[in-house]
Amino acid sequence: MKRQIKISNSEIKQLLGIESFEFPKYSTQIINLANQNAQGTRPAVVGQMSDLIQEFTGKSIEEWEKWYLETHPNAIENAAEKNYKNG
Repeated sequence: MKRQIKISNSEIKQLLGIESFEFPKYSTQIINLANQNAQGTRPAVVGQMSDLIQEFTGKSIEEWEKWYLETHPNAIENAAEKNYKNG
C-alpha cells in the first residue's frame, strides 16, 4: 500500500524555522524558468523524488533531510552549480 504525505510549504517553513520571504513580482517565475533551462533539478542531478520518497522509511522532515543528504551528499551543490553555470 502506498502512503501519501501531504505537507504545505508554510508548514515546512514553520517546522524548519525558515522565515517567509516575499520575492519581488515575477522574480520567482524568472528563477523557475532559469532552473528549467539549466535543468538543475532533473532526476539525474538530484534524484527521482517519487522513487526516493518510496525508499525513505522515516516520518519527519528532519529524518528526510538527514537521509537525503546521506544518500545524495552532493545533490544540492550540483543543482546550484548547474543553475549558476547554465541559468
